Parts: sequence; structure tokens; C-alpha cells
Amino acid sequence: MKHYKILFAVFSATLLSFVGWFTILQTIDPFSTDSFSRIMFYVFALIFLWGVFAMSFFYLRKSNNDNEKLKNLFSSIRQGLVISIGLIGLAVLRTIDVLNLLSASVYVIALILIEFYYSSKGSNYA
Repeated sequence: MKHYKILFAVFSATLLSFVGWFTILQTIDPFSTDSFSRIMFYVFALIFLWGVFAMSFFYLRKSNNDNEKLKNLFSSIRQGLVISIGLIGLAVLRTIDVLNLLSASVYVIALILIEFYYSSKGSNYA
């Protein structure tokens, strides 16, 4: 039953961040905006993608008991965060015009190594 509360919190944060992201997308001109607006755009996009990936990964996994569901939920939240940080990081690198094949490769390999570290750590929730 505890995982339903966490899923509700993730869904609520995802919904609120989508509203904020969509509002920024509709009201602000990206070519003549200040850096605060761009930062808020990426923050809202990060939270939205994190929630979407976390909920998607959780529902793709099949589990029967509550302890396994909670373990899958925390693992899905971690993996969703890593993927959303990867996508937003690449978008930020593209925005500041430093994205090339080498920098993208190093960034993605670093994120993969971080995920391997946490998945092999064997904690209670991951």
C-alpha cells in the first residue's frame, strides 16, 4: 500500500511540472529570454521526464508482493532520473553549443557507469 502513496506523489509532481513546462513553452520566446527562464524550462522538463520514465518503468515491471513492488518502484525512480538527466544534459550541452560526438559519448558513458555502480551496490531499495 505504501507504493501507491509514492506513485501518487510522483504522478502529482509530474503533472505539476508538465503544467509549468507547458506554460513556459507557450509564453516565453526562446530566442530573446534570460537565463533564469531557460533554467526553469530545463528544471520543469527534467522533473516531467523523470516522472514519466519512472512511472513507465514501474508499470512495465511485473511484481506480485508489496515488498517487490516497493523495490521495483525505487529502482524505476533511480533509472528514470538517470535517463532524464542524460536527456536534459544533452539538451543543455546543445544549447550552449558544446555538444559534439566526443562530449556526448563521454557524458553518456559516465551516466551508464553511475547506473552500473548503483545497480551493483545491492542496497535495500535498489
